[in-house]
Amino acid sequence: MIKIPSFLIIIFLLALLPVSTLFAQDEQTAKKRNLKLAFEFGGNEAGSKIAEHERIRKDNYSNNGTFGGRRHHSFSTTYFGVKPEFFVANNRLGIASGLRFTVVTSEYFSGREKFLWKAEENGLNTSYFKLENLRQKSHLVGVPIEVRFFLNNRELPFQFYLKAGASFNYRISYENSAEFVSKVMNRHKNLVESQLSEEENAFSSFAYTSIGFKIGKFREGSRMPWGNFEFTLPYFLLTNRSFAFAGNGINDNPGIGVQLSLQFPIGKNAPIGSN
Repeated sequence: MIKIPSFLIIIFLLALLPVSTLFAQDEQTAKKRNLKLAFEFGGNEAGSKIAEHERIRKDNYSNNGTFGGRRHHSFSTTYFGVKPEFFVANNRLGIASGLRFTVVTSEYFSGREKFLWKAEENGLNTSYFKLENLRQKSHLVGVPIEVRFFLNNRELPFQFYLKAGASFNYRISYENSAEFVSKVMNRHKNLVESQLSEEENAFSSFAYTSIGFKIGKFREGSRMPWGNFEFTLPYFLLTNRSFAFAGNGINDNPGIGVQLSLQFPIGKNAPIGSN
């Protein structure tokens, strides 16, 4: 059962409050604002420095005495969310924030020779399992903060923009999975998965920049949404020990990704480039 901290519920309600008040404003106020509500979906993929678990044997040698191959860590995120975006500076600069739900998959694997996991230690006897990979899937709720700028100073049906942003997240649940080299060892899955314990830091944050384009043009009286498509590069993990095997940030191999979103006008919007 997922237990959501009470302060996250408060943050969620506070995030909904300004959105609800937008719909309650009078017509005269609506004419002066340029606001859109976005529904987003996206994902990112990256590698990172490895923070190896204490149960992974460091001298990972194969049967013929050669070293067991380079170890790897892959890191991916998938997310969806909702966020209002307010436009200023002749409607060329957008400032957005909202609520985002993210699934983070952190996976450890070790080349062709796999790796050894210390299952039990009793005096002079130590038991190891040979694993294909270990994976941890974390579920986050967070708040993104983004700023984007349209390069052209007038309304166009296809319009490029630059964006910078960050998200601040809290882990509400996680699950571990282990894949053995020998399938007959699957009876020990629960033991290994329980030993891959939750990391100390439940908070995480990411920073990123993007280049993208919006599809759609302002038409007087129209309620048609904008579509947005963007490429994210680079994508950085800023916090330490937030996920299994993710080391001191994604510094050696920054992530890349894509984001899709639909934006619906709230009130009577104005075209890009207008005062």
